[in-house]
Amino acid sequence: MNSLKEEYVFEPFKVTEVKFRGSESPRPRSGHRIVCDDVNIYCFGGYNPVLPLNSIQRVDATWSPQRPLFKELWSYCIATRKWKQHKVVQNMPEELASNAMCMNGRFLMIFGGTGAPFGNKCSNDVITWRTNPGDAKLEILEVSGTRPPGQYGQSILCHDGYFYTIGGTNGFAYNCDIYRLDLRTMIWEPVFVGTGQEGEPVGRYRHEIARVGNKLYIIGGGTGEWAFELMEIPVYDLDTHSWMVLTPKADDTLKNTLAPLPRKCHSAVQIDTETGVQVFVVGGSDGQSMFEDVWRLNISDMQWNLMQKTVLPHPLYFHSSTITSYGCMYIFGGIEPKDEATSRNNTLYKVWVCIPKLSEICWDAMLSFHPNLDQIDKKTLLNIGVPIHFVERMHFK
Repeated sequence: MNSLKEEYVFEPFKVTEVKFRGSESPRPRSGHRIVCDDVNIYCFGGYNPVLPLNSIQRVDATWSPQRPLFKELWSYCIATRKWKQHKVVQNMPEELASNAMCMNGRFLMIFGGTGAPFGNKCSNDVITWRTNPGDAKLEILEVSGTRPPGQYGQSILCHDGYFYTIGGTNGFAYNCDIYRLDLRTMIWEPVFVGTGQEGEPVGRYRHEIARVGNKLYIIGGGTGEWAFELMEIPVYDLDTHSWMVLTPKADDTLKNTLAPLPRKCHSAVQIDTETGVQVFVVGGSDGQSMFEDVWRLNISDMQWNLMQKTVLPHPLYFHSSTITSYGCMYIFGGIEPKDEATSRNNTLYKVWVCIPKLSEICWDAMLSFHPNLDQIDKKTLLNIGVPIHFVERMHFK
């Protein structure tokens, strides 16, 4: 037992790099998006203006120096630590940087995005993909009504039968407008369109959204020149159709930086815990500096806390993050400082942001002890006592 303890240590709140298995993985990128269920992480699109020659010469590579975008959809199996590229051909868009993506049941929902050069062409299509290993088709939803303009850098979410998009830019103008698509009728309608009146939030892109009940919390974001405060959080109430601005409390346990600095191009995830909804903000940039910090916002009392044990190995922005239902956050890709310049990466980090059930810790340990568990068939795993919901994460259909 002592030797096992030395091999596996469960370390909550510590960022660790995930070592991939298998022969393929996405190339370094920024401006992509990831989402997850409890089985797979899904990665769509991305941008990289410079790639190593051996990377460019990959079979079926769609990247070129003239069009440095990735026409790619990948899934990463959390249990096996293997990436798989889905050979999606139909309806793959040209606008593949700073899309927005979320999950709605078993479907990926992809919206917006820009081609290169940025802002030259922007999308306002809603594209879906059923999370099926054999499905090679993206579907562009046929919609009517008042569609939002083509943009990138917006935030999206699905709630109560509606698909919402908030904010974004066409590369020149920025807004905080809210539109929603009724997923039952496929009709778009504006929820809020700014007119410049007092009390409206400033237009922005590359912000993040948290939702609690019928309230939408806008976390940061910016324009080409500015990054907005995280100590002022615009909140839109879907019931009253009104804005308010909340001022969170700073972390009074710290001596120096008591509150998160303004930022854009960060990532944020949310999870329900026993103490309420928690939002975790990772990295980002204010336009000059890049950040490696992780902050937690407790929505119930609007309290910021710096996760002092949770620090990225290096500053990071234009990355993407997602979180499982059991509290494991994953961070992928992005831009990092390197040798007095910047470069993009394809590193995947994981961090437990809460203490999960003991069964999840045991499953995590089992995968660490037996990395080739996926080579054992489903029936055998069930016969040796592995719970079916863990077996189905390994043998997803």
